[in-house]
Amino acid sequence: MQKNFFRRVRELFGRNHGAASDLATRFRAFQAVLDGNNRTLEAMTEMGEKLGGDYLFDVNYTRSAYAELFAAVSDSLRNFNLLTDQQYPQLGEILTRIDRLVQRMLTGSDSLFQGQVVFYPEITWDLAEEVGGKNYHLAELANILQLRVPEAFAITTAAFRDFIRHNGLTERLAGLSSADKTTLEKLRTEILAGTFPEDFCTSLTAAVDKMRNRLGKKGKLAVRSSADEEDGDFSFAGQFETVLNVDCTVAAVQGAYKKVLASLFQANAISYQRQLGYDLGKLKMAVGCVAMIEARASGVIYTAAAGKDRSSMAISAAWGLGPGVVDGLTDADLYTVAKEEDPRLVEQRIGAKAQMVVNSGASGVKTQETPAALRGQACLREVEVMDLARHALAIERYYKIPQDIEWAMDNTGRCYFLQARSLRMDEPADDVPDKGMAAVAGSYPVLLKNKGIVVQRGISAGKVYILRHLDELEHIPKGSILVARHDSPHFVQAIPILNAIITDIGVPTSHMASICREFNIPTVVNTGSASQILPHGQAITLQAGEEGDMVVYEGFVQSLLREERQKGAKLRELYEVRRQKYIMRYIAPLNLVNPLEQEYTPEKCKTVHDLVRFMHEKSVQALVANASRTKGIGGFFSRQSAVHRLVLPIPVQIQVIDLGGGLSGKVVGKEIGFAEVGSVPLRAVLAGMLFPGVWQNEAAPLRGADLLSGMTRAEDLTREGAAVLENVALASAVYVNMSLRFGYHFNMLDCYCSDTPRNNHIYFRFVGGAAAITNRSRRIALMAEVLAEHGFALKAKGDLLVGRLSGRSREELEGILEQIGRLIGYTRQLDARLDSDEMVHILAQRFLQGDYRVAP
Repeated sequence: MQKNFFRRVRELFGRNHGAASDLATRFRAFQAVLDGNNRTLEAMTEMGEKLGGDYLFDVNYTRSAYAELFAAVSDSLRNFNLLTDQQYPQLGEILTRIDRLVQRMLTGSDSLFQGQVVFYPEITWDLAEEVGGKNYHLAELANILQLRVPEAFAITTAAFRDFIRHNGLTERLAGLSSADKTTLEKLRTEILAGTFPEDFCTSLTAAVDKMRNRLGKKGKLAVRSSADEEDGDFSFAGQFETVLNVDCTVAAVQGAYKKVLASLFQANAISYQRQLGYDLGKLKMAVGCVAMIEARASGVIYTAAAGKDRSSMAISAAWGLGPGVVDGLTDADLYTVAKEEDPRLVEQRIGAKAQMVVNSGASGVKTQETPAALRGQACLREVEVMDLARHALAIERYYKIPQDIEWAMDNTGRCYFLQARSLRMDEPADDVPDKGMAAVAGSYPVLLKNKGIVVQRGISAGKVYILRHLDELEHIPKGSILVARHDSPHFVQAIPILNAIITDIGVPTSHMASICREFNIPTVVNTGSASQILPHGQAITLQAGEEGDMVVYEGFVQSLLREERQKGAKLRELYEVRRQKYIMRYIAPLNLVNPLEQEYTPEKCKTVHDLVRFMHEKSVQALVANASRTKGIGGFFSRQSAVHRLVLPIPVQIQVIDLGGGLSGKVVGKEIGFAEVGSVPLRAVLAGMLFPGVWQNEAAPLRGADLLSGMTRAEDLTREGAAVLENVALASAVYVNMSLRFGYHFNMLDCYCSDTPRNNHIYFRFVGGAAAITNRSRRIALMAEVLAEHGFALKAKGDLLVGRLSGRSREELEGILEQIGRLIGYTRQLDARLDSDEMVHILAQRFLQGDYRVAP
């Protein structure tokens, strides 16, 4: 009779039994997600090492390695969908898009994207190649960092392809590998005479009309290059045409567009591409059409000032438009700012600023004399310097590497950002000239000493070539040291044969400075009078130091010439190899960092690494949620053999549900003790709870208001605790999900603690209390201070605290769990005793030092 009764009960609550099986199934899916993630991360690491530049590899290796990675992440996603009941269908779509982009990189095929014009707010993460590096980064500043960027749209590489095809130039570009100057000149002429396909005209007309509506009839545009690899591994700084002050009409934009396209094949740009191993004709040009700013002042920020010093940034500024600084046309102001939590101006040098670049009437720009009253006046007030510095730090933090940033400030003081790209840093030398060498060098006459700014350190020697006009570049003898009045990005034409560059005027943030760093050419700018002091044809040795010191010796100082000047850039990366490396941009970067932030959503996943990170975090949450639902039916489970009552020598009893390995040895009966617990994380937290002295057994001195508060919060706590009304732990050998309720406060702990650190996590949540909200908040503050010491990412609000920790070793987690166990016992009813804010810090520090006294 009784047996039949229990059978009918089990049938009646069959859903509960299904839940038990469901939990086991989900736990296996969770482990499979971890396994897939691990295989993905291992494949990602190996690809990163192989494609990092220190190994030779071919496309077959890349295809094979990527296939392995794709299979691993696909396995992970399949099990993740099982675990989460297909809650995140977007992930499959994102993985498909990533795969499509990678496959296109591997095969070298054209993009399937057909859009010819895209406004910046519509530029998404997977359009980087289609809109070019410059457009993409600028759009990121506006769309993600919410920085002020002018109105703008991009003309895509798809439009470039259509334009080239429409004008019958596709075959011409395919045969450019050995093109001479005549061929290239003819190609530029044909581009400038080209016509536009009808659909391109339609798209461009709509975009220009839209811009004119926003800017007004007098609105002007800057039409700028944005080649598909520009501002990527190499900057292409100053190599392509920029047309400023362009009328916002279709005809004017078309004319400027063709000039930018033609500049892809001008002499300096061709020289740059050849030196970097690009196959001529393969680079595709996107173009940016950006609203012109009526700039009061403009300039450049290097978020790492110079040399090996990354603790300060350099801000250059000049009156008028940007070319005054980036083309080295004027002696600009230079501000040095310490990169501290609150940036600090440490030095400012006010340049002569004899010239400035301004809009030239209806269209175009011109260089003119700076009004005398402005020359000695600083372009920026200190508050404006600090504002720029803070924004620059935000940009550097976002990209995680030093940045080269262009900006412009209008007459109202509003600052606009016009460019952000990676700043190639000067790696510090392993050795420096010793005292003996310095003594030998000391016997040579010194022609210049500690003048100007070192852009690229190094030691080099050669004969001085005083450059008066750019058309003299092709006549410079090999091995010369170029000395010029101003710097210029056009010097790139001569860089393969130059030993060093010295200029009278210039800033360390110009286009030429960027290029000299890329090619490791020892360079000093802004010496003031080098072109007058150094005689044309004089043999000299330039010593440009890491600390900004420089000396020019007369003659060749052989003792200082330890190393031959590095010839050209690091050319170990051919174009095709570099192209394969670019697939890592869709794989390795991690954009999702803090799971407690609102932006932790599927839509923010841009890479395989993001997918893995997202799946891990949401897998934990899914397991927690499922475990909580299962524990909510614990009354029925208590009749099953997998459920045991854990009896402890403290006033708490816990129902333990064994998922496999949660209990050690053969367990007899319903009751177990601490010795029978086999789960690593559960044992660790229990050990903490049982630690002598931490368990607060004294009755808390609740006041009337506290009791009333507790009574009115009972319903809230039940809801917050997902209907868990008893202490339950779901445990396996390496996992525990535990819910503890003490009166009016509730602890929830979820932990995976294995021998693989990247699988491991702790999720801890605490809520509630019987005391007034002020006291409950103080307890939260105390717990947060303790958990922060162990590296938890925390979010606290009122009497709710959520903490998240991951990636620690098993041994570390065991220690932290033991501390959490102590904290659970220590903070029980503690809210009623926290009568002052001062006690919060005092007790937190006591706790961290192993002192568990509560009395003041």
